[in-house]
Amino acid sequence: MKVKFPLILTTILISCILLIFPASASAIQVDATSVILIDANTGRIIYQQKAHKSLPIASTTKVLTALLVLEHIDDLSQTVTVPADFVNAGEASIWLEPGETVKVEDLLYAMLLRSANDAAQMLAITVAGSEEAFADMMNQRTAELGLKDSHWVTAYGLQKDGHYSSAYDLAFITKQAMTMPKFNQVIVTRSWSMPWANNDYDRVVYNIDKWLDKYEGADGGKTGYTKEAGSCLIASATRGNMRLIGVVLHCNSMYDQMASLMDYGFTNYQSKKVASDGDSFGLVKIHKGRTDSVKAVLRQDALVVQSKNSDAEASVTIDIPSSLTAPVDPDKPIGTVTYIEGDGGKAVYDLYPDQGVDEYTFGMVLKQSWERIWEVLVTS
Repeated sequence: MKVKFPLILTTILISCILLIFPASASAIQVDATSVILIDANTGRIIYQQKAHKSLPIASTTKVLTALLVLEHIDDLSQTVTVPADFVNAGEASIWLEPGETVKVEDLLYAMLLRSANDAAQMLAITVAGSEEAFADMMNQRTAELGLKDSHWVTAYGLQKDGHYSSAYDLAFITKQAMTMPKFNQVIVTRSWSMPWANNDYDRVVYNIDKWLDKYEGADGGKTGYTKEAGSCLIASATRGNMRLIGVVLHCNSMYDQMASLMDYGFTNYQSKKVASDGDSFGLVKIHKGRTDSVKAVLRQDALVVQSKNSDAEASVTIDIPSSLTAPVDPDKPIGTVTYIEGDGGKAVYDLYPDQGVDEYTFGMVLKQSWERIWEVLVTS
């Protein structure tokens, strides 16, 4: 005999199943040519869709430009002068004029908030001496990051032959940029004022990225648009102890699509603390040093990202040398600890010596011996 369930009971049963077993990666589809969602801390890929497809990427280029600026210029308050032969690339601009003097910090804000192309040009010239040399630096830096889908021609992203990247590369470039406190400070700024040459009033640049107002926990990003690239968006959001970075390229309704992507990540994944800043993962012997060993310690909390369905414990692999020869730099990693989740998540953290160690030389032996002798003579 067949038993018929009332419609309401069937609906309740299906809802319970969905609550117990959250949607899988295949249950989401983002309306964009290339998509990725990663954890900003570990780099774990939570979702991807043609993520390695190389495409025009418009002004999302400027995240890499900002990264290079922050890596190469320590004093953002320094001023630079616009060259006499400067030619504005056009479109979004702060109308820089040859001979004008402007602070690097102002250029950085103008580039990331207003997406000013001339600001990106001047930053490139400031860092590398020319826009062409800066493009070479961009290609070198992505190679250093292990990224293979990109080739850069300009610092600003207007369409040029041979200028392209992918959602994957942009996500990991952004992950690196977000290790810079100043980058995070700029991308959440709503407006910024700067002097205007030969005028009595300031230029004010406004953040054109609407993501900050459209999503709970939104904390920055970068938009881009050209006819060839379509609408592009890099965005980040934080809830609890998990920060996600999403990228959508050639995407209609990019903010709505990004919100759906972020919802998927926060609904189905969680960030779990597995070790604390300062935790030790073993001793390393020191040869020819003023101490005979150091601890290999974390310099940050260790987090892993796992599916909310998973209750498996992460496996741990510790990779440290049995010994080192002094001197030992306290700010140079001496090993790694790797956590691997049962559902495929992986997180690698550097381990550092808990102290610096100077080389114990023959000269030091003589110096210490003389100091002891002198102390005895003085006190006797």
